[in-house]
Amino acid sequence: MSARLTECIFGVATIGWTIFSSPGPVYAQSAPALELQVTNGVAQLSITGDVGSPCVIEYATNLSAGSSWLTLSNYTLLSTPGLVIDFSGAADGQRFFRVVIEPPTDVAWIEAGTFVMGSPTNEAARGPNDETQHTVTLTRGFYIAKYLVTQGAYLSLLNTNPSYFTSSNGFTTDLTLPVEQVSWNDASNYCAQLTRQEQAAGHIFSNWTYRLPTESEWEYACRAGTTTPFYYGSNLLSGMANFDGEYEYIGGFGTTNYPQGTYVDRTTSVGSYQANAFGLYDLAANTWEWCHDWYAVYSTNTVIDPQGPATGSQRIFRGGAFNSYGKECRSAMRDSYNPEFGFNTVGFRVVLAAGP
Repeated sequence: MSARLTECIFGVATIGWTIFSSPGPVYAQSAPALELQVTNGVAQLSITGDVGSPCVIEYATNLSAGSSWLTLSNYTLLSTPGLVIDFSGAADGQRFFRVVIEPPTDVAWIEAGTFVMGSPTNEAARGPNDETQHTVTLTRGFYIAKYLVTQGAYLSLLNTNPSYFTSSNGFTTDLTLPVEQVSWNDASNYCAQLTRQEQAAGHIFSNWTYRLPTESEWEYACRAGTTTPFYYGSNLLSGMANFDGEYEYIGGFGTTNYPQGTYVDRTTSVGSYQANAFGLYDLAANTWEWCHDWYAVYSTNTVIDPQGPATGSQRIFRGGAFNSYGKECRSAMRDSYNPEFGFNTVGFRVVLAAGP
């Protein structure tokens, strides 16, 4: 687990209460705040922060050197403010409280928000029938992995490595490469196994799970506030990402042939290219990424927390791969396939969030 993001400390005594604050490191996730009311020795803690945050409410009976903080409650902030009541504190005479957030490593917090999903009609090389722009609101924040799941991570958890780019096929073994040749079913199984492992170790709350991102979560995280074809801007040029650099993309024009462009024709280590504004890597190229949703044509209606259709025949993947032309790596680009099949161009990253 990483260092605590932030903490607010409240002292509760029989003669009154005093508020202290202890700032933590600055992260993208907003610092949670506490307000305290005490009635007949019972503390009521009101928590304000990013909806979706995993908060740990801790207490201590003194703040002397060597004193320890104990867990009062593991609390997922599904609405703000949230309320936690401490019925056990009266016997201590005084009690100090703090709220902390302790996310796993290598994930980024994505705040709830609203964005326009899809591509404008004047975006060159867009899919005219399945990139219709529409407004999406995500009401809860979530964590998303900064990197694609690597061969090493997959091997460590499941004791197998299905990838094509290994020594078995004449390549140098490099476990920092993204895992590929995983089906949607394989990727979902990885998420389920990771959830069980991390819950058993006490690293995540019992109501939190690892899963594939919904298609809207993926595009929201990929865009990182941008409205251009790529989170890099309007163009994707050779060397900016691991794609077929002989076929660059120029905004307003589309595909342009560049024979001198770089085309490595295989995956590269995760994190080898510039991250987006949310600190996420390889959302453009390297491997396509499985998403939760069944494929369907977008509605033009405004939607809230979309999950995709309940049934279908093909699951969505997004982002482009090492053999993709630049146009296929656009933030709005969509593709899909049978969830039972895997390819050496398709991998995945995980989301960590409350709820199913």
